[in-house]
Amino acid sequence: MAWATAIQNSAVTEIYIGGAADTRTRLVAAFAEARAAKLAHSHREAHYFPHYAPRRARHLAQRHIESGREIVLIGHSWGGDTALRVLKGLSPETIPLLVCVDPVPKSRLNPPPRPLNAEHILFIDARPTRPNQSDKVKDFGQLFCGTLHRRLECAHTAITADLNHFAFSQMMLTRAEDGLSALDRINQVGQISQRSPTASPSSAAQGPRG
Repeated sequence: MAWATAIQNSAVTEIYIGGAADTRTRLVAAFAEARAAKLAHSHREAHYFPHYAPRRARHLAQRHIESGREIVLIGHSWGGDTALRVLKGLSPETIPLLVCVDPVPKSRLNPPPRPLNAEHILFIDARPTRPNQSDKVKDFGQLFCGTLHRRLECAHTAITADLNHFAFSQMMLTRAEDGLSALDRINQVGQISQRSPTASPSSAAQGPRG
């Protein structure tokens, strides 16, 4: 029997971008801090930026790309809009993964660009059966600024989550039809599968020749 082992093949930088309310709720900030602590002393890093700091996020990503690291962009709410703009700013460089978690555009007149330089795009859309106040915030933003559904119709993976807009951590763990969550895909970036071969049952049964 043969089995596969995941081996870290390259250094990875995860960049998390929070939404408009994240300075108060710290939904994404706390998640990024927990990731940074977990990844300490490994080949991976996690960084956080508010939605209004696209230049800082892009500069960090560019420096890390130049040093040979792979970049993953994760944006929630308005942070999804910012992540799309940061991605565009990195062109012609290509990143392995973009994750937009229930994104909301900032402007109808100046929508973010379509994501063209990400190898895999994952789009999570929250559609709760029991909306709460956070969903009203999302609805208000979409009423005036539209949605990012058309911008993200090219997504390789789309997840519809029965969760509220502020349930960022839970959405990161929600599995797609292929059984993988956003966090699963993030963890796969920079890894290769090394197969450990063993003799087949038939050859073992035959014994040595000669």
